[in-house]
Formats: sequence, structure tokens, C-alpha cells
Amino acid sequence: MKTVLTLAAALLAAACAPAQMRLSPGLAAGGEVLAVEGIGGGNAGRFYVGPWQGSFRRSEERLAVAETFVTRRAGAGFIIEGPGISETIEADCRLREREIALDDDVSFTPERMAYRCAFTAEGRAFPARFELQEARTGVADALNRRQRRGEIALGGEVVQMRSVHRLKGSPFEMASPIGYVFEQNGREVAAVELNGKARLILADPANESLSRTVTIAALALALLRDPADSMLG
Repeated sequence: MKTVLTLAAALLAAACAPAQMRLSPGLAAGGEVLAVEGIGGGNAGRFYVGPWQGSFRRSEERLAVAETFVTRRAGAGFIIEGPGISETIEADCRLREREIALDDDVSFTPERMAYRCAFTAEGRAFPARFELQEARTGVADALNRRQRRGEIALGGEVVQMRSVHRLKGSPFEMASPIGYVFEQNGREVAAVELNGKARLILADPANESLSRTVTIAALALALLRDPADSMLG
């Protein structure tokens, strides 16, 4: 009887656990996994990602005219310190998306989602960029999937990012991103999972410069109030 109850409890826990993103074999088999601590559902506080830490703030708003012309905005900012950063790096990130809703079932976005960050170091501007945009590359994207692609360039590192919609152990895809994969020179170097408790997977944690850059990108993504998941309608 005890064995049956233990098995039932394990199955219930598995059923209640958040869905996980599907990783490539290379990232799934190795690398270092860092939990993104402290963000949760709050709009301000402190975060911890392995040896990096700092403070954050974020916001979200939806403006509608007669529920037809809808503008969504979101903002996020954070200050980070840790390996590869002399003092601090500050990020100021902003999102905007416009939608026209013809009725409950028909809408289109004349101004697609765009999310950008500006950076300063110890209060002084420096050449770095982060940009993420909605990308439509096929029938699934046009009908349902909210795919995102972008790039971060910071401290000599240039890394591309793309949203992940596939679930671990399932043939199905989610409409909104469950996480992101980071690539450099065509090679996957990291990933961030956003469903449930966010976590960062680093393929080469010994590469301090690259790890710092993808950690900053992962924070910008983890703090984003993505319109695809918005509770504001």
C-alpha cells in the first residue's frame, strides 16, 4: 500500500510540475544550470543568478480606444554586478506593440512587438545593444505562434537569440515562448527557460565574457512582460 501511495504522489507531482522547454542534445547533456532567483511575479526587488546579482523593476500597461485600437507597453530595468563587470551595468528596456481588433476573432498588428534595451556602465553610456522582435517565418507563426528573434552585442560579444516553443517530451508547441536559445557563430552557447522558475543554462561557464553577456540577455527576457502572456487582455 505504501508503494502505491508513493507512486501516486510522484505521478501527481509530475503532473503539477511546470512544463519544460525542449533543449538541444548538446545543452541538455552538459553545461551549468543557474537558477534565476528573486524575480517571481513581483515588479521590483533583487535577483540572483549564480555569481551575478542586482536589483530590478518592471511594469506593463494596455491602452485601448473603443477596444479596437490597442497599444501595449512594458518596461524593465535592472542593475547587475558580478564577474566580467568592473562595477555595475544598468539596463533600461522598453517594449511596444500596436494591435487593431476588428472583432473578437479577427485582429492584426500593424506595429509588431519590439523590445529594446539601452545600457550604461556606472551611469555612463557605452556601445551595447539588445533588441528582440516578433518574427513570422511560416504558417504556424501567422496563425498562432508568437515567435521572437533578436540579438545582444555587449563587451565584444555578439549573440543571437530565438524563442523556443517546443515542450520537453511532447510533440506540441506553445503559442508563446517557453524560453530562448542563445547562439554565437551558429553554435548554441546558452538557453534560458522562463516557464515556472526561470533558469539559465550555460554551455561554457568558464568563458566569463560570454557568460556575462548571455546572463544580461537572460535577465532582460526573464523580466519582460511579454504581450503573448499578458493578463491585461
